[in-house]
Amino acid sequence: MAEIPGPATEPSVSYVPTPTPVSTPTPTPAKEYKYFPAPPIIQTLHQYQNVNNDKNLQDMETTYFLDKTIEYINKDKSWSKLKKFKKHLNGPDGYEIIYKLLKLFVRKGNTNWYDLKMQKYLVLDYIKHKLSKL
Repeated sequence: MAEIPGPATEPSVSYVPTPTPVSTPTPTPAKEYKYFPAPPIIQTLHQYQNVNNDKNLQDMETTYFLDKTIEYINKDKSWSKLKKFKKHLNGPDGYEIIYKLLKLFVRKGNTNWYDLKMQKYLVLDYIKHKLSKL
């Protein structure tokens, strides 16, 4: 008969199963994306010249209304009581008087220098009223 290998004949090797290591996936670095932020929204900025600050326009308007005031004093009967101001208006002070009245009218009336000719009769009535109060 054949011999059955037994514990005495075979070398004693005990088989203990070793736990297999659980392989956790190693984290791979995420793809690095380059971030380009959207450009800022900048609307175009338009700057317009403020015509009301134009000294040439103010000079033209003042001269126009000075001439009209003198003309009305000479020709209109309702302006005849302002004849006492005629010599002041014809002199160097006339320009300053009318300029200050127009400046006051523009500021208090919330209007523009370039709109004064459109409001010609209103401005002349204002000048007449202010001169008659002096």
